[in-house]
Amino acid sequence: MIKLFTRYIFLCLFSSLLFLPSCYKFENGQTVPSYIRIDSVNLECDYFTYGANTRNISDVWVYVDDQIVGCFELPSTFPVLKKDFHKVSVYPGIKVDGKSSARAPYPFMKPCIWQDLRLVEDSIISLYPVFNYYDVPDVNLRWREDFEQGTISLNATPQSDTNIIRVSGSEAMNIPLYSSFSGKIQLPPDSLHFTVASFEEMTDLPSDNTPCMLELDYNCNADFTVGVLVCDNFTIIEKPLVTVQATDSVNLVPNKWKKIYINIGPTIRDNRNADYYKIFFTSRVYKTISNDGTTPVAPIDADHVRYYYFDNIKLICR
Repeated sequence: MIKLFTRYIFLCLFSSLLFLPSCYKFENGQTVPSYIRIDSVNLECDYFTYGANTRNISDVWVYVDDQIVGCFELPSTFPVLKKDFHKVSVYPGIKVDGKSSARAPYPFMKPCIWQDLRLVEDSIISLYPVFNYYDVPDVNLRWREDFEQGTISLNATPQSDTNIIRVSGSEAMNIPLYSSFSGKIQLPPDSLHFTVASFEEMTDLPSDNTPCMLELDYNCNADFTVGVLVCDNFTIIEKPLVTVQATDSVNLVPNKWKKIYINIGPTIRDNRNADYYKIFFTSRVYKTISNDGTTPVAPIDADHVRYYYFDNIKLICR
């Protein structure tokens, strides 16, 4: 699965095509394709091991007899150039860093496999995949913050104008049975920015090509940036990765939750000799000024109250 992820993440970065051509042709005199329909998928996981089962599985990667049929955005009905009984494998797909041009199989969830699925010419069969995370220790939930505990594993940096707090009720992302709290940051018009970072100094993140992803649920009326703080020889360096757009800029208090998957593996690999790493979130917008540097600028929309809500933060490695 790691090889599958590594192979296709680079393919997707350079292609916005949702359908990859089939690797095989009609067989046994077949002239009319069979069809598979997948409307939606689900995620099941043990809360105490993997946290809440929030998801943003936007695509499915489909294989028949271990040959790729294509990557399909949900919901989708697609042709299959085979009939009778075949092995059908469906992998969950995501938009890496939230980019439509960077679609890839999610390397931390198991595929759904039908060993003997009967495909019928000119007929549609509907599938309902239910995905699960790979078992521990095949996946390592390195850091998790869902704000359900009394303490928060995120702290404001000295330059931040405010800190993150726990909220419940209508402001929180309410998920039965285990989720009642979320994290909230509020910036009044006279505040320039916030920056909060994970409290732990992480020293054991994989520095090879092993996948390492940050999952994040968010709800906000202004953009923010996610990145990695790299401590190298006692010097803290900000490595901004993704600027996340506001989910709801219409309502005074935002009310639209989204989920994003952010790939931090390459940043860790490129700074493999660092003393430690931290994940940070900031309202500052970074503007590239050269090939090897960035500079933060004050937010453009600082004339109104800005709200940022976070939940179900997971840092997962293989």
